[in-house]
Amino acid sequence: MIKIGKSILNPSKIICLGLNYKDHIEETNREVPSEPLLFNKTLNCLIGHNDPIIYPKLLYNSRKYNRVDYEVELAVIIKKEGKKIPQEKAYEHIEGY
Repeated sequence: MIKIGKSILNPSKIICLGLNYKDHIEETNREVPSEPLLFNKTLNCLIGHNDPIIYPKLLYNSRKYNRVDYEVELAVIIKKEGKKIPQEKAYEHIEGY
């Protein structure tokens, strides 16, 4: 049996982009942000394919948070840092997706 695990075992940080598509903005009753909405995830939030989703016991009895929210995510794995990278050199900084 082959098991597919996490693609990165020890990430240094996880930076996310929020409210980045129209349907999600509408379902949350928010305005389109004037600048990118960035937020962090904890480093222990990654799991592998078919791994169980561990739902915090603290939230089991909460009326507001009594379900797991699911959606498709795209991860871009950056292999080297940079600033003001020209568009034609951007792929040199990407390890994978």
